[in-house]
Amino acid sequence: MASNSDSARNGRPSSYPPMEARVQELEYIVSHLQKTVDDLNEALLLQQRKLDSLSRQVEQAKSVVQSVLNADNTPRSLADDKPPHY
Repeated sequence: MASNSDSARNGRPSSYPPMEARVQELEYIVSHLQKTVDDLNEALLLQQRKLDSLSRQVEQAKSVVQSVLNADNTPRSLADDKPPHY
């Protein structure tokens, strides 16, 4: 058991856990934080891939819409199209 002289020597009350236990606790916390950061990074990369894919789809849709429009950006008239039997 630590005496009062031990407390006076190291500058902390004897009720603190030993240094090794404190270091192990900090290592445990850091490893969990690292796992959390890795998980968040993985989620962010997945979200970015999805965003890139959706952006490409929007660009393709815009291209299709633009190709349906005339040069003056007016919609094409169905009356201009010949029926299939002609």
